[in-house]
Amino acid sequence: MRLTLKTLTGLLLAFSLFACISVTEHKHNQKPDIGFEETAFIPCCGEPAPDTEPLTLRIAVNDTYCKATACVCIHNVAAREYEDLQQQLKEKHNINLEITYFEEIYHLEDKIKSKEFDGVICKPWNVYMLSKTHDLNYERVADIKDAFNNQWLKGVFLVPKDSPVQTLEDIRGKVLVAGEKDAYEKYHQPLTILDEKGIQAGQIYHKSSCLECINELMDKKAEVAVVSDYVMFASCAVDVANPDDYRIIHETEASPLTSLIIDRDKVSKENTMRLQEALLNLSNENSPETMLSDGFVKPAKWTPAPYAKTL
Repeated sequence: MRLTLKTLTGLLLAFSLFACISVTEHKHNQKPDIGFEETAFIPCCGEPAPDTEPLTLRIAVNDTYCKATACVCIHNVAAREYEDLQQQLKEKHNINLEITYFEEIYHLEDKIKSKEFDGVICKPWNVYMLSKTHDLNYERVADIKDAFNNQWLKGVFLVPKDSPVQTLEDIRGKVLVAGEKDAYEKYHQPLTILDEKGIQAGQIYHKSSCLECINELMDKKAEVAVVSDYVMFASCAVDVANPDDYRIIHETEASPLTSLIIDRDKVSKENTMRLQEALLNLSNENSPETMLSDGFVKPAKWTPAPYAKTL
């Protein structure tokens, strides 16, 4: 059948219109990446699920202050045990926490990616750095205080005591060692600070642990190191470094140190509220002695803002 010029023109116009509509619909159906949202579980309404039915939650733990997951060199500080808490949750609230301990954070990250557990206890960034690429829906149910009743974590810019570096501005042209991308307080926050202030170090390189960063200062390979604020009393560095030999010239904003974070795709809002209420009930004067502190507090508001530039 022969097509007239008019018919052919009409078919081409119809096809172009269909393609345009299809592209437009595809764009509208794509959810824009608006960055991270608030991570704290703060229910606006509703009531917790009743404790008449048993609730079992599988929780993975990597806790700086936990005896089962901390380095042996800080056993005097990292002596937290969760067994008493588990027992009281079961007896008083009919909640069974089945805990699995992970001494190495990269082993825990594999489990987070596979969505094997109902929740985790760890530094929040270890969860949220995976959330975008692995479609995770986690919320922080409670923050856990450390052995000194501190809820917060900061990164600090550290220099030797006799260093001429006195302020952030003095970092210009200097050699700086920072953490890897899996360390929010040692990578994302400090690099953002330097970038926002227009301060360009002469060289920036990265080490995975605070101890390695401290060693770089001791060996005079770096002039400034970014480490976690607890480095001198709750990390491997306590055995090799004297706090009096170093100065802090700047620190990042605070973020939650350790949180209990629940997979909301697996645990309903009502059961998450039930867990939160039970944890807060077993805190302060009711906190088991083996928790080393006042225990749990409501999750502080925290929205991660990772460093976006490529070094």
